[in-house]
Amino acid sequence: MGVLLLALMMLPPALPAAEPTVTPRPPSELSLERAIELALRNNRTIRDATYGIASTEQGLTAAQEVFAIKVQPLSSINYSRSDDQELSVWEVGGSVAKTFHSGVRVAVEPSIAKGDDRYDADLGCAITVPLLRGFGKEAVLDEVYDNRFTVASARRQLLRQQADVVVETVAAVYDLIKEEQLIALYQQQLEELERQRRMTRSKERAGLARAMDVYRLEIRIKEIEDGLSLARERQQNGGDQLKAVLALPLEQSLAVRAPLHYALIDIDLDQAVQAALANRVELRQARADIDEAQRRARLAAHNILPDLQLEAAYRRGGRFGDEAYLPDYDENLLSVSLSSSSDLSRSAEKARWQQSRITVNRRQLQLATVEENIVREVRRVLNTLDKSAQRIALRRQQITQANGKFRLAQAKFRHGEADNFDLVESQGQLQQARADLVNDEVQYIVNGYRLRAAMGTLLDSTGG
Repeated sequence: MGVLLLALMMLPPALPAAEPTVTPRPPSELSLERAIELALRNNRTIRDATYGIASTEQGLTAAQEVFAIKVQPLSSINYSRSDDQELSVWEVGGSVAKTFHSGVRVAVEPSIAKGDDRYDADLGCAITVPLLRGFGKEAVLDEVYDNRFTVASARRQLLRQQADVVVETVAAVYDLIKEEQLIALYQQQLEELERQRRMTRSKERAGLARAMDVYRLEIRIKEIEDGLSLARERQQNGGDQLKAVLALPLEQSLAVRAPLHYALIDIDLDQAVQAALANRVELRQARADIDEAQRRARLAAHNILPDLQLEAAYRRGGRFGDEAYLPDYDENLLSVSLSSSSDLSRSAEKARWQQSRITVNRRQLQLATVEENIVREVRRVLNTLDKSAQRIALRRQQITQANGKFRLAQAKFRHGEADNFDLVESQGQLQQARADLVNDEVQYIVNGYRLRAAMGTLLDSTGG
């Protein structure tokens, strides 16, 4: 037994159980078209606007239901008791009414009631006609028109938000691609600098280079590593921004792809402005605001009229008891009334009419402001595109010049005719020119989408 215990004590300690290996999910490759599709479908702002449209459509349905045939049943049971009498009465009846777009209301009201020893049956008909205020489709359908305007405005708002989301998605996708390009440039330069450092150290040991040359390269390497770290940080933040736009989980990996080729946009300012004035949904909304304000002004003028209503009613009824089971309709009642409940001065209604006229003038001023803002936006985007095209041509010239300077400095340093100061400087200029070109090209592509949004041609908005 002692030998067995000694052998067990000499065994190596048991290794801890290995944790299950979690294989990271490969990044989801996302094309630009797919990203735009996901944004238009999943973006929370767009979904909220869609819910808003559905809500306003329900309000329109409720307003239209006022003019449907209304059937309202009526039933009641009454019981009373005193020292010398006990009485119970029940009544069953209802009303069938219809309100027309002109404001006329027609109602039919049958009923039957039973007391202790008799039945009472009635059939009534009534018609109510507004003679002044409240007569006519524009006054009667005010709530319907108001809800229609609200629905149309919500749909135009959705179109504006969709265009903004598309531009935001395009910008986020191309920002990620730009950072990927910059990271590749930084990594390529790091490889070149590491190769130069190894070569410079070899020359230093051979007495062909100085320690300052090595320090200069190491300083430059640290600068490139810092730029690479910042680019990766911007890439991470840009990925989170894109996921927020697309309403994707933050833990999901994304790999985006989008075309980097482009053609220079050749469009005249007048053509772009005409397209914007013809297509921008903001202008349609501003014109609809004017039409709605004018409608409300006409309604306010109509409401200055006194409230005068004509009501005609006819009722026929009869009573029968236990000995006479057939009703004997012997009661006829015809009534005609003319009623009004308006004050004479109508000062509040007149003030609201004046207020509505002021609103029309304000809406017309807003239309002019919207037009000016649209023209200014188109002009600004076109100027930005033109300047970007000029910078792109300049960057390419800078790359050609910096590349020639870098090759010359490289040859001189390789043959020991100069130190690496010019080499490091020219390499940094070449790197900066390439990074600037990537940034300008990406901005040009994104601004092309912004120009289409400014002209109102980014999305199909013919139904707005």
